[in-house]
This record gives sequence, C-alpha cells and structure tokens, in this order.
Amino acid sequence: MSDLAGVLRVCEQHAEYWDGQLPSEIRLNEFFVRALRSQDDVFQFWIAENGHGSMVGWEMLSAASADPVNRRLKAEATTCLAQQSSGLGRMLATHAIRHAARTPLQYVFARVPTRDTLMVSVLEAVGYEEVGLIPATTKPPARPEQLEFVYVVER
Repeated sequence: MSDLAGVLRVCEQHAEYWDGQLPSEIRLNEFFVRALRSQDDVFQFWIAENGHGSMVGWEMLSAASADPVNRRLKAEATTCLAQQSSGLGRMLATHAIRHAARTPLQYVFARVPTRDTLMVSVLEAVGYEEVGLIPATTKPPARPEQLEFVYVVER
C-alpha cells in the first residue's frame, strides 16, 4: 500500500494513451487499493524502480473472469510505464509471464491502444499473439481503439 501514490503518478504520466481520460482520482485510487490488497499466489502487482528508488513502471496480473471455475485459469496483464522504454516494458512483461508459468494460469490477456506502438512491439517480442481489434468508443467513458493480445502459458 505504500506504493499507491507512485502507482497513481505513473498512471498520470501514461495517461496520453487513454486520451488523457483517466477515471476520477477517487475511482482510480479505490481500484488500485483493491488490486494491491487482493494479491495472492496467482494475481500479483510488481513495481519497477530506478537506481534512485523512484517508481518508473509497474505490472499487474488480475483475474480476467469472475467465474470461480475459470478464475484462476485466465489473467489480464496491465503494464504501465512512467517513461517509454522497450527494455523496461519487456522486463515487466517477461516477469509476469515467468510468474504465470508457475501458477495454474493458462492464458494471459492484454489490451493496448493501437497507437501505443511501443507496448504493441513489447508484447509481440515476449510472445503474445494478437487476437483481435476492439473498436474505439465515443460514449463515455470514451476509449481509444485497442488491440487484444493473448499469451498461452506453458509450463
């Protein structure tokens, strides 16, 4: 929980990929409080810091299904970087994949705005496969066009 302020700061720095349309600060704060508190042996949250102890990014694996039968078989990966860096993005995504291989997870999904070409290339480089295109929405909350990726977890 001590990392919450840094997590929110990284989200604000990464906001350009959501058209600057982050949810309200209160909703965002509540979302990350729940995510940080609900970590277990499968669903985790990792923080990346630079050599000076400043947060430069984070990676989260969260449940992709509420269905109790499938809940621990599918995860959604979210990577957020304070600064654009393919090396940092690759390190975080690879760490999540290695973790997933030690769990019951079978699939890890990720959604990335199509204009975030850095993260698209990072996901492809670490073995994710593009499986679909999610059209942009204009109805609030507006969302940019996104690519959906899946990583098939092998033991």
